[in-house]
Amino acid sequence: MRRRELDDVLFDVLSKDHPEITEVVKIDKGHSRLRVDFASGARATIMVREVSGPGVPAHAAYAIPESAL
Repeated sequence: MRRRELDDVLFDVLSKDHPEITEVVKIDKGHSRLRVDFASGARATIMVREVSGPGVPAHAAYAIPESAL
């Protein structure tokens, strides 16, 4: 997918009437793919390299801590 196409898809998902995230599910153990469901009914699958923020423990790249979900 080209970057511009990705930008368009993300904008479309997040500009719906209800872009609130309702659920995040880790969908595999070998990678860091997450399924993200939105209140609008939209669904996205993303791969996460790292997570940061208050309370998130140090972790290796592509190894999302369970506490971050």
